[in-house]
Amino acid sequence: MTQVKICGNTNGGDALRAKELGADFLGFIFCESKRKISLDQAKEIMSAVGPFENFVGVFANQPKEEVESIVLELGLKWLQFHGDETSRYCQYFTEKQWNVIKTFRIKDAMSLKRIDEYDVSAFLFDTYSRERFGGTGMPFNWSIIGHKPYVHEKLFLSGGLTVNNLAQALEQLKPFAVDVASGVEKSPGIKDYLLLEQFINIAKGKKHTGASK
Repeated sequence: MTQVKICGNTNGGDALRAKELGADFLGFIFCESKRKISLDQAKEIMSAVGPFENFVGVFANQPKEEVESIVLELGLKWLQFHGDETSRYCQYFTEKQWNVIKTFRIKDAMSLKRIDEYDVSAFLFDTYSRERFGGTGMPFNWSIIGHKPYVHEKLFLSGGLTVNNLAQALEQLKPFAVDVASGVEKSPGIKDYLLLEQFINIAKGKKHTGASK
């Protein structure tokens, strides 16, 4: 069964609803983004959600000391690096027993040329954008990753996923997990509960009511 990561959480109500609907991972963005939150906001959300193992801190090109301070303060077990972090940078955190997800922003086949250098818990493939690190709301060419079959077992698939294309993505790529933010929102950082429920149900193979208009 496909795991689901709901990212860009900005308030406790949305995060709690995602958990109740079956989300396996809940992401907090601590780098520049329309969905960036503060340490105090993250604490409030975690308090609202209650016991939950897989909160994920999302960072991009930030000093190791800054990342480590946030992670330790919140007690996070999962770290997602969404920038241009090197394999050595990621290794620093894996050696400290954190689970690391390394993002690759997919533009073409060359986007994956260095993936074999990374010994991490999982990979996340998102759509390349010159303007920002993520949150484009646009899918990339999925055929680009077809020649890396071993990656699928530890792949978080992101980039423009919605209730309208998720089933096709699951059938074509068979990722370990899917990651969504804008695809289940009514505005940046604010979740649409109908879309949230439909998305999670599709990923989990449950009956769903179809895409909302």
